[in-house]
Amino acid sequence: MIFDRLIDYLRVSAHQVARKRMRVFLTALGIAIGVAAVVGTVSLGEGVRYQAVEAIKEQSDLTLIEATADIRGGAIQFITPAKIEELAAVQHVEASSAVVREAYTTKRQTYLEVVGIDPAGIEGVIRPKFLRGENLEPGSRQAVLGHDVAETLQRYEGVRFGDAVPILIRRYDEDGMPVDEEVTFTLVGVLQERDDAFDQVMLIDRGVAQELRGDETAFDGVLIRVDQPETVFGVVDDVKALGLTAKGAFQQIESVNQLMDVVVLILAFFAGVSLIVGVLMIVNTMVTSVFERTREIGITMAIGASPADVVHLILAECLYIGLIGGVLGDLLGIAFTGVINTFGKPFIVAQLGDTFSTFAEGDITLITPEILVYGMAIAIVLSLASGLYPALKASHLNPVTAIRTGV
Repeated sequence: MIFDRLIDYLRVSAHQVARKRMRVFLTALGIAIGVAAVVGTVSLGEGVRYQAVEAIKEQSDLTLIEATADIRGGAIQFITPAKIEELAAVQHVEASSAVVREAYTTKRQTYLEVVGIDPAGIEGVIRPKFLRGENLEPGSRQAVLGHDVAETLQRYEGVRFGDAVPILIRRYDEDGMPVDEEVTFTLVGVLQERDDAFDQVMLIDRGVAQELRGDETAFDGVLIRVDQPETVFGVVDDVKALGLTAKGAFQQIESVNQLMDVVVLILAFFAGVSLIVGVLMIVNTMVTSVFERTREIGITMAIGASPADVVHLILAECLYIGLIGGVLGDLLGIAFTGVINTFGKPFIVAQLGDTFSTFAEGDITLITPEILVYGMAIAIVLSLASGLYPALKASHLNPVTAIRTGV
């Protein structure tokens, strides 16, 4: 019964829409331009977001993260052997290795960021490619240098592959005075450039680092290798659930997402101004339609139509306007993105330079089915909302008065 009445409403309203095709088209075009602006600007924001994330994936080791101590509820959550085992058991973790971080200097006071890690962890977790040399031997006082720090030591201190490098470790005597202890490490490997933090570090055996620290039970973090980029954020959530902090290249993606959320919101806000114009056009059109059909509405109510029937008929007309506007808006939005890709892309790429080189390989906008569905939904919802006032105004007409004074 309800379905049949709905069909009747749509059929009668379709007849009214067909009678005033040009007016309906122009009204729908108003809402379509707003939808096109929203689709175009949101697709631009999503396209920039996608390209930025792809650039980060291409340039960074996204599946490598580090879990470190954190403060929760006023208590420090340390990296303990139990935590290390729990991290190793997290789903999608392929390998993990506890690390010790220190800061040493050379005799010429070149700062060295040192990471103590098991040699097996270097191979299984960091997975380096060697420019020269090989991995550490367990328990040895050997060192592997990152690409950048190796270049620095070679340029300013003449340190080369195979050399014994004197390292100064700061100690403090009983009076609190600093005393530097000299320890020699043999350079057995140099990593290829990675474009991450490991370009700047010196890798040594974790046991040796703990021995030199004087504490063989303390850990500063756990390096974790995740099986694939898509599962990184799930592993990060699991790490945080254990009370620890997670760091890694994924943080760049989080920053990009936060930035682009704001950008898309701002773009959509300004595009929404055109939607307001479309809404006002629909209100004006439907108010005019009600005025022109006052006598017709009065006769309809006099022969038995209820105020609810009048409301439903007016809203059904608005539904048609919304559908037409949504379809036109999506089509215009797709055309708008084509214009952005053709004429706007060269300008944006020129402004960004080499920051996001992947822009040169694909479109700068990204249209997804979800964006088109949202565009259609916006058009329909706003059209129905715009028709509420004219519909209620029509439903409150006095049938006798409407027939006597109607056009």
